[in-house]
Amino acid sequence: MRLHVGLPLQFWADVVDTVVYLIKRGPSSSLDGGVPEEAWIGKKVNYSFLKPFGCEAFVHINKENRTKLEAKSKKCTFIGYGVNDFGYRLYDYENHKIIRSRDVIIIEKVLYKNQLQEKKQEKENNEYTVLDKITEKVKVLENNNNQQPQQQQPPQ
Repeated sequence: MRLHVGLPLQFWADVVDTVVYLIKRGPSSSLDGGVPEEAWIGKKVNYSFLKPFGCEAFVHINKENRTKLEAKSKKCTFIGYGVNDFGYRLYDYENHKIIRSRDVIIIEKVLYKNQLQEKKQEKENNEYTVLDKITEKVKVLENNNNQQPQQQQPPQ
């Protein structure tokens, strides 16, 4: 899972936690294909909250933790489910912190590796833009040098 999504090696424990979480909520051969959680609580299990590992997520920032002019959400990567309470575990790659929250919007189609590719393309585009600006300035300077009349020095 970690390799498919393109997350760094530091997230191997989060991958294991997520796999164990999903296995516990999957069918069991000892229950003849039944789900252990259904057998335990006697109700059908809701799977609508399950999300793809490593996808893009936006976590809501509470009013107490931001000013009026700051963003209301932060871009993160989904790395698992809350252990004790319902919620999602998210990695904030700008601050290198793990956030646990229920107030999350998850974009399932965008994975971490797609975000990395977008950042690389932006960086390359910025480098080309800088290079283009430098070449434009050089051309302008060359044109200015060519347009200025050369003054002849009087003979001595």
